[in-house]
Amino acid sequence: MPGAGKDEFIQVCVEEGFTDLHMGNAVRKFAAESEIPVSDADIGKFATSEREKFGKDVWARRTLMNVESPLVVIDGLRSTEELDFFIREADADRTCLVSVFASRKTRLDRIVRRNRMDDVHTLAELVRRDNRELEWGVGKAIALADIMLVNESTLDDFRTEARSTIRNILGRGC
Repeated sequence: MPGAGKDEFIQVCVEEGFTDLHMGNAVRKFAAESEIPVSDADIGKFATSEREKFGKDVWARRTLMNVESPLVVIDGLRSTEELDFFIREADADRTCLVSVFASRKTRLDRIVRRNRMDDVHTLAELVRRDNRELEWGVGKAIALADIMLVNESTLDDFRTEARSTIRNILGRGC
């Protein structure tokens, strides 16, 4: 979910040798090409309409087109259809779904602090965004995670846990 700490997890992955791909970057790229305004609501509507037109795995397909490295971490999976696509199209034995969880209050505090242009700014906006992403199926994807990291502590603690998790995945898989 937004603000849980995925970007921090990905940063540790990069430090461990992974290439990072953000599915949200594909959404923002295609939204810009379609001249969609840069707001959470407008980009969310665009992402939903593209899923309706081209299938629920459209953002996974558009993201996988940019994979150039054998060691990749992909951020932004929102549905089981996207997960199924990655399992089918990538090496299923080397695909590992990691979920990062934080409470809504913690996530809102982080989101407000990071102050990204397309982010929400209030609890009501976060609830709407959470509900939109849950409608896309992110809850099912979270439930199917191979590994669940709870991120309610300090940044240093989370980064230590993330590094240990990544090294375990590299050493023996999910």
